[in-house]
Amino acid sequence: MNFFSSFFFVGLLVLLLLALHMPAAAQVPAWQSARAVAAATAAAANNYSEVRATAVDAAGNVYLTGIFSNTVVLGGTTLTSLGSYDVFVAKFNPVSNQFVWAQRAGGTSYEYATALAVDGSSVYVAGYFGSSTAGFGLTTLTNAGFDDVFVAKLTDGGSTGSFVWAQRAGGPSNDDANALAVSGTSVYVAGAFGSSTLGFGPTTLTNIGGTSGAYDVFVAKLTDAGSTGSFVWAQRAGGTDYDGASALAVSGTSVYVAGEFGSATAGFGATTLANVGTTVGNSDIFVAKLTDAGSTGSFAWAQRAGGTDYDGVGALAVSGTSVYVAGGFRSPIASFGTTALTNTGAYDAYVARLTDTGSMGSFNWAQRAGGTGYEFAKALAVNGSSVYMVGYFRSPTADFGPTMLTNTNTVSSDVFVSKLTDVGNAGNFVWAQRAGGADYDEANALAVSGTSVYVAGFVQSLTASFGSITLPKPSSNNALGFLATLTDPTLTATAAARTLTPEQLFPNPAHGTATLRLPAGTAPAPLTLTDALGRAVRRYPAPDGPEAALDLQGLPAGLYLLRGAGPVQRLAVE
Repeated sequence: MNFFSSFFFVGLLVLLLLALHMPAAAQVPAWQSARAVAAATAAAANNYSEVRATAVDAAGNVYLTGIFSNTVVLGGTTLTSLGSYDVFVAKFNPVSNQFVWAQRAGGTSYEYATALAVDGSSVYVAGYFGSSTAGFGLTTLTNAGFDDVFVAKLTDGGSTGSFVWAQRAGGPSNDDANALAVSGTSVYVAGAFGSSTLGFGPTTLTNIGGTSGAYDVFVAKLTDAGSTGSFVWAQRAGGTDYDGASALAVSGTSVYVAGEFGSATAGFGATTLANVGTTVGNSDIFVAKLTDAGSTGSFAWAQRAGGTDYDGVGALAVSGTSVYVAGGFRSPIASFGTTALTNTGAYDAYVARLTDTGSMGSFNWAQRAGGTGYEFAKALAVNGSSVYMVGYFRSPTADFGPTMLTNTNTVSSDVFVSKLTDVGNAGNFVWAQRAGGADYDEANALAVSGTSVYVAGFVQSLTASFGSITLPKPSSNNALGFLATLTDPTLTATAAARTLTPEQLFPNPAHGTATLRLPAGTAPAPLTLTDALGRAVRRYPAPDGPEAALDLQGLPAGLYLLRGAGPVQRLAVE
């Protein structure tokens, strides 16, 4: 072999090795389904529905809350509003692909649901009500001013859902609940209050801005005693201008809250944050932690982020000691600890991670997404190292790392859903997907269950496209709530890579028992059945033959994942 042949051979070998080590392009998931939520029974000009929040339970059921006007249907349930807007809460079963039940709440004026949380068969919803009285099942709440806070509990009886209790808080001005979280019998609610004083059971909070139109942050805890719920403690934070909480998350006794503060300085217990904005009303981002000591709650630390213009928060999520926050920033440059993000338009979306060390929280990384227009992240979900984010984008094109999304209409908004991978000291976009039409379409809510990613919000386009799926709307003068799903490709790709020959898990859906038939050559390994939240519900010994019988007796209906010998498999139990 001469010199030139040897050189050519070595060059090909180097290129081959480089190709083998280069990361493969991420597969962008396709929309699997899209359906109307609270669809109007007639094409009236003032019909309206919007999904504001969603959550999943251990069986894979999806719960949604939002607002509606006039008469709407959810599966076999028809709801009629008493005022301009009423609250709806609904349960959707992905196994039957049907709404199971739906409930309404409200009065003769307006009510607004903003947050939802689920723990077992208990479903909690929070928001604010403007009616003089608002009914939540058999409970009637009386308004003390303009907007009052409400927190309500429903019990999911399987095929029915019913309100059990409801609590209010409020004064003579506007007091709004924007976020909710639950841990066992502890229910946490957060928001902003404009009243000079605000009572939460035994605790009265005082707005240090007085009656000048200032708002302070509140975080409060209730204890769910089953048939009743009562406030235990409440804490305020902020300064003399507008400060409000918009997101909440809980892990054990650690309660995390995030939002914006427009005050020059804002106090969070012993910590004071300084706003770097140069104009009155421009807000910075805050993320704070409280420690719940049972009968009391106190701030442990607080961190700020942002720049010289308006920067806001849309979502918060926690996984172990990792705290994730997302929203939008208008500042030319927004700082998140040592990371500085540069704005490319009017608003860019961002997602950032902090680490909670106990006595303090510090930013690890931050990422931006967007284009020349408006982008804002509204919801987050975390599953291991996967971070999912949804919201809206109004730029003609918006970049999410390596993925560029194109807007259907350059003056309105489209839905976006994206995924990042958290690698510790950095967060990297993996993929992004869009949906929408020629009008304003936005995603407000997000939940992950098994391999399914649920996205919910509203569409105003007469026809909104979710990939090859179209969602028509009966009138151009209203909004229509939606629930859509994608499948996370990384889980399916991992499972497919391990497949030797096709295995079988049957029957599927199953009743009481199922059989796993393994492909030839599969190494025996113990089997674990996990629920939609990733918790182990059954463990089985390693199969001693080509088939293994799985006892499913006593398991609630829902979606499960079987892990162990062979690839991960999805099992529906009815």
